[in-house]
Amino acid sequence: MRLARFLGLAVIMAGVLFSVFADNEDAIQYVEVKKAFQNVYTKLDPKSDIIRQTKKGEYLELLVKGESGGWYKVKVDGKEGYLEAKAGRVVNKKGAQFITLLLYIALLACCAAGVVLYVKKQQRPYAAGAGRGGDDDVDLDDDDD
Repeated sequence: MRLARFLGLAVIMAGVLFSVFADNEDAIQYVEVKKAFQNVYTKLDPKSDIIRQTKKGEYLELLVKGESGGWYKVKVDGKEGYLEAKAGRVVNKKGAQFITLLLYIALLACCAAGVVLYVKKQQRPYAAGAGRGGDDDVDLDDDDD
């Protein structure tokens, strides 16, 4: 009975964690920078001032997607700026795929551990002589001692 409660709790906890970290439409979106040394500009003009250069693999908070033909409006260093759309791709949450994968692995491990414990518990009463006194032992020898 405790095992069933444990498995139920593990599934509920995994569901709660998944709902917190899973991708959804209300999640903050980011632009993952795919090319090294991309400029974030103050205006929609490559000749405008540069807020800063980004690194490959960096995540910038997305404010507006696809504004004025191929630009993302992003937030970087507390300032709003513009990044060319060809420099990155939109993702729902920073690192969300990795966290979701870890949650799936944790849920699978909990369920597997629960099944192993259940099987071991079911095998215990059937072990030879387990928990029995000497009265129940059967002598299979034909010899008279």
